[in-house]
Amino acid sequence: MINGSTGGRTLSRLLRLAACLLLIAMVLPLASCGDTEPPPAFSDEQQQTMQAMVEAAMTQQGVPGAVVGVWVPGQGEWIAALGEADIETGRAIAGDDKARIASNTKTFTATLILLLADEGLLDLDDPLQKYIQDVPYGNEITIRQLLNMTAGIYSFSEDETFLEEFTADPLMEMTPQESLDIALSHPPDFPPGQGWHYSDTNYEILGIIVEQVSGATIEEEMERRIIAPLGLTSTSFPTTPDMPEGHASGYVLGDDGLLEDYTRVSPSVPWAGGAMISNLEDLRVWAKALATGELLSDEMHREQLDWVDIPELENVEGKYGLGIMSLEGFQGHNGAIFGYNSTVMYLPEADATIVAIANKSTNSSQESMLIFIGLAKLLFPERFPAL
Repeated sequence: MINGSTGGRTLSRLLRLAACLLLIAMVLPLASCGDTEPPPAFSDEQQQTMQAMVEAAMTQQGVPGAVVGVWVPGQGEWIAALGEADIETGRAIAGDDKARIASNTKTFTATLILLLADEGLLDLDDPLQKYIQDVPYGNEITIRQLLNMTAGIYSFSEDETFLEEFTADPLMEMTPQESLDIALSHPPDFPPGQGWHYSDTNYEILGIIVEQVSGATIEEEMERRIIAPLGLTSTSFPTTPDMPEGHASGYVLGDDGLLEDYTRVSPSVPWAGGAMISNLEDLRVWAKALATGELLSDEMHREQLDWVDIPELENVEGKYGLGIMSLEGFQGHNGAIFGYNSTVMYLPEADATIVAIANKSTNSSQESMLIFIGLAKLLFPERFPAL
């Protein structure tokens, strides 16, 4: 769901930790790079190093289970399902287990907005007040600024009362209007276009706009415009807290130091910014489709990749486009919600994809990002010179 106000600082710390974990994993030597032709598959040594790095990250963060995939044309593919899907039964996690993808949902919602813009049903520079009234600066905030987090609207998920209530009752119901009401009880973070801050409220608003413009529910639009065309058979926008068959259980570390089962979470709270469910293979397909603009016109794809800087990060170049993030050239997103954490990234110049899913998370932690950074630095060290 949410990176929040401390997300940049947390991610910066995890970037440094990933570099340390990679050094630990490197006790297993990499294969020689002396061949003139790239190997057709990752060597045993490379696979052992990747697995050691993932296992070290899991141990560091107390993650019961993780599913990870790496696809690098000309080098190899590596898929690993490590640990447990269910700590009560001891069931091993499977490579096709489904999980909540939290804020990776934002990439889908943003794509819906861009598709509607492609059809001329809205304009990215439409003012917010065209769709929703009584929002401060509503005549200045644009759809584009909602998408790239420069609108300045307070994130409802940072409200302390909300956080206490959602933590106590992950099955609580919330309407998009109630989320907006929480946000509007706080002053804006900054005037529109004069800063950057990650806001879940932006994507609640974008979900409302999708439904207004399309005349359908957001889950219907997801299915019709994205899920079905791409054949994402394990991806859904749920309307109940239940998980589909073939899923990993999700966990949160309790105050007593024990893992608590948070598998069932109300999708009405994260909604357009974080409600969706998917699995490794579907996210592999989505990573490339998203970053290459497969569903968009060329013009709209250029708009999608119009980057603004993420100022909160250290030691890594971070940018944010229209519902898509870039870390040292890797394009995609990450997501965190009670029980589940995922990072989905694609490197266009190498046609490379890295997806990591963990079944432990708070609403703001970065378990999968640590795994991604370690693997990305291992395979593309030139991309992360400061780590």
